[in-house]
Amino acid sequence: MTALVLVVIGGFYYYMKYMFKPAHKQPAEVLVANADSMPVRLDGSREWVLPKELNEISANVFLDDNRMACIQDQDGIIYVFNLQSKKIDEKIQFAGSGDYEGLAKVENTLYVLRSDGFLFEVQLQNGSKPVVKTYDLPLELENETESLCYDNANNRLLVGVKEKDLQMNDGKGIYGFDLKTKKMSTKAVLYIESSGGAEDKKDKDKDKEMDGDKDKGDKGKGKKKKKGKSEIKPSGMGIHPKTNDLYVLDGPSSRLFITDMKGKIKNKIQLDKQTFPQPEGLCFSTSGDLYISSEADKNGQGIIAKFAPDISQ
Repeated sequence: MTALVLVVIGGFYYYMKYMFKPAHKQPAEVLVANADSMPVRLDGSREWVLPKELNEISANVFLDDNRMACIQDQDGIIYVFNLQSKKIDEKIQFAGSGDYEGLAKVENTLYVLRSDGFLFEVQLQNGSKPVVKTYDLPLELENETESLCYDNANNRLLVGVKEKDLQMNDGKGIYGFDLKTKKMSTKAVLYIESSGGAEDKKDKDKDKEMDGDKDKGDKGKGKKKKKGKSEIKPSGMGIHPKTNDLYVLDGPSSRLFITDMKGKIKNKIQLDKQTFPQPEGLCFSTSGDLYISSEADKNGQGIIAKFAPDISQ
């Protein structure tokens, strides 16, 4: 009788384990689970696995309702990706090899930002080679500029600094490139808050404790200060067409920050690193849907995922 009971129990656990496997989490589910506030839902589980040519996708922007321009950080090529066919429709060569990181669209012109501070103006021509102009911005390789977006309200491009800022040692400035004068001001439009709220405070408190331990004697020897997770390294950004909030991606930590146009952080969302190992680009549709692109990990492929942020909060 005991043996029969054990067999029944064993069969039950086997059935539960293999018949009711938990479903793989969709990007939005992970995003919701880690959001500080402002829940984000996925609109119909829309996700695009990209061709291998875009394994190192670094930016994306809409050309029209069905096509998206994409760049990757090795070649001076704009890839036109069709969201319906899930294939590359066209490749537009605009420059040679280089670290291309930012992308913005202004009417029929695309602007591509290289990490060493060069901006490429690519005027698209139907069926012909694009007309390309280059602007040497007052930025250097040490600044590592990766984020770019169009600020329609002020007729300018916004250029983000990922590493060393032009003015502040610990700040991350966003600078304006005037589309009329075609010049960039070295005075920042805004600085993104370096403070990440409670998380940042904990990091600072830990640093103070470590300093105190060092003052007390041997207890603190050999301990090194760690930079807090709150340090932002902008890798992509875009302005929400309805709220006018600035959305900023931090690629190295797979985080999404939502700030106002003064740089004050309103919300931050931890993205799942398995789904978004290196999120580099984002853009919005005219209706306000958010499209995030991420580079591939070692064994995967680049992706674009569509989200519909809840802007009611």
